[in-house]
Amino acid sequence: MIAHSLDDYLSIVHHIRNYWDVPDHQELWFRAEDEKHSKTRLQPGLYRPRDDGSRKSINTLLELENDLYEEFRRCATQLSDVKLDDDEWDPYFLMQHHGVPTRLLDWSDGALIALHFAVSKKSAPFKSGSMIHVLHPSWLVRLLEKHPDQADAESRWKKYNKQHPYDTYEDEWDRLYLPMDEDDAEDRLLTTPETPLLWDSPHVSRRVAAQRSRFMIFGTDPLWLSKLAANKGSRLFPIEIPKDSIAEIKQDLRDAGITESVVYPDLDGLGRELRQVWEARR
Repeated sequence: MIAHSLDDYLSIVHHIRNYWDVPDHQELWFRAEDEKHSKTRLQPGLYRPRDDGSRKSINTLLELENDLYEEFRRCATQLSDVKLDDDEWDPYFLMQHHGVPTRLLDWSDGALIALHFAVSKKSAPFKSGSMIHVLHPSWLVRLLEKHPDQADAESRWKKYNKQHPYDTYEDEWDRLYLPMDEDDAEDRLLTTPETPLLWDSPHVSRRVAAQRSRFMIFGTDPLWLSKLAANKGSRLFPIEIPKDSIAEIKQDLRDAGITESVVYPDLDGLGRELRQVWEARR
């Protein structure tokens, strides 16, 4: 479906919720991507191919991610207001949110926040449109719970927990998705699962909270989600934002109060918002 205006977009979201028969209390998740990046659609930053289309092996990329993770944990404590010393997950989400490539794929449960991401960085003359992917996360959670890969991950973790009862908890099988060092990566029981994991992360910063962020942690298959989107009956649907409609939608979002300083509640966000005013008026 194509959204030429803010009204079109909200009508399509409403239609999708009704068509999928999603209860009012359940979220929809939204993700914006530039249409020019169609070859890497629905892939996390760590797995996106280089400009020549090549990609290093998954194991090599997982080693690289762990190196980035360890360096971020070492350096970020003195730069962040969030206490990171005793937590393994918060640094992972924060490094993604500050531009470090990871296996995390960002989503938002706010339809207008995603629309802002779809158009905010584009300047006239607009050379490409955007896509906003709409996901029914509860449907995907149920699908993943039935997948044999998740059963295998939980089984392996239980075995590992029995071997390390004082260092782990039996229900923490999701730790298999954390970056791991070389020694852990060689342990068959700690192998990163193939399928992704949906994660409703605590809001570890004002920016994460303002963007109503949700996360999907990829396993070892970079194309898992894009293949799922192509399946009949998939509850993962794209909305197209044509380049000719971007100017009108940007104005509609400003009128609705969805601006850079709202989505990025800091001085950088305010600065970008004022720069956009300058670009529009100069």
